[in-house]
Formats: sequence, structure tokens, C-alpha cells
Amino acid sequence: MHYYAEVHPRISGNLAFIKGLGAYDGFNIPDSPLGEPAPLPLAAACLIRRIHDDKRIMVNQRLLDVNELHLVSIAQGTLMLNADLVLTRGDKPKIGKEVGYLTSEEALRLLKSRVKGVRVGLMLSMRYGKELIENRMRSGADFYLVLRLSNPVELRGLDTSRLIPYVLIETERNSKVINRINQPHFKLSELGDLLNGLRGIGVEGVLLSVPGDYESLINLTRYFI
Repeated sequence: MHYYAEVHPRISGNLAFIKGLGAYDGFNIPDSPLGEPAPLPLAAACLIRRIHDDKRIMVNQRLLDVNELHLVSIAQGTLMLNADLVLTRGDKPKIGKEVGYLTSEEALRLLKSRVKGVRVGLMLSMRYGKELIENRMRSGADFYLVLRLSNPVELRGLDTSRLIPYVLIETERNSKVINRINQPHFKLSELGDLLNGLRGIGVEGVLLSVPGDYESLINLTRYFI
């Protein structure tokens, strides 16, 4: 099982901190979390690639904000960086109006037809029923970031080799931020058992996120080194 760190684009310029995350197998860069302005994930990916030239990088792209031209251009950029692209609808933008007419499936088909060799992931939310989840997994994406997972047993019966559960972690420093996100989350005392359970069902990897307490990302490596 691989371990990935979620790195907010605002902290990607702290190269000493990024170097300190070297125990991770790769990184995921969110795109304007909560709809708030932030540096572009592709720019953050360039900085991270300077430090970790052999790590996997997943660049998120919000579909609420872009049209086809921008999306294809971003995909070409990820290909140049040897990075993957993850499509997400995203939260309502805090500045400006939504574009938002592209669905994830439409965007996936566009990219696969226009950008040869690009690896594209989709979000897979566990709040939907099993039939809808299985249909989503037949969309042709290369991998899926699993949202709203409360227990590893929810993934039984699925092709876990393409699944990367998104694990939100609560610490003493970030409890207020975690409550704003309104998704299942786990305390540090629960993390060891959770990772063992996910490892046991054969997921491709796990994405660890500690929003508002990014220093804790380094300390989490004790659970998998």
C-alpha cells in the first residue's frame, strides 16, 4: 500500500518542509479548497517536482471553474511534469461565478481523447449506493480517490487495486477546520487500526490529510515507516 500526503498549494513553496515529507510515496495537491483562492496546483507541482523527482504527484482540478480549453491545457501540463490529474467538481467559488457545465465523466472522456498518455483520476463518494459506485468505477478512470469512507468494510466487493481512500485526520490544532469540511474524519488514536484495515483489503494507497496542521504530516510517517 502506498502513502500519499495532501499538500496545500500555499505551503508547497516551503521546500524544506516538502523535503521533510520524503518518506511518503507521493503527494496530492488540492485545487482551491473550500472554494477559496489559492495558488494553482500545477505551480505547486512544479515546486514539489524540484525536490522529489521520483515521487508520484496528483494534481487536482476543479470543474466548476473551467472550460474544455483550460482543462486540456492543464492535462498537458501534468503530462510534462509526469504527474496525474484528479478531477473534482469542487466547492462553490468564494470569488466570481461558476462555469460548471462539465461533468467528471465528460471531462474524463475529453482528456482521454485529446491528451495521449495522461493519467486521470475521479472522486468516488461512499455516500452513494453500491450500484452507483460500481457504475462510476466503469467510467474508465485510471484510479479513484475515495471520499466519505467511515470503515474499510465499505469497500469490500470493489476493485480496491484502483482505490485511494482520502483520510482526514483530526488533531488538537485543526479541530475547527475539520468541522468545516463536514466529512468523516479520524483521530490519531484511530489511525493505526484504520491503516491496517485498508492494507488488509488491498487498496492501492491511502491519502493522508491534516488540514490546518500540516506539520503533523511529517509525524504521521511513524504509522507506515
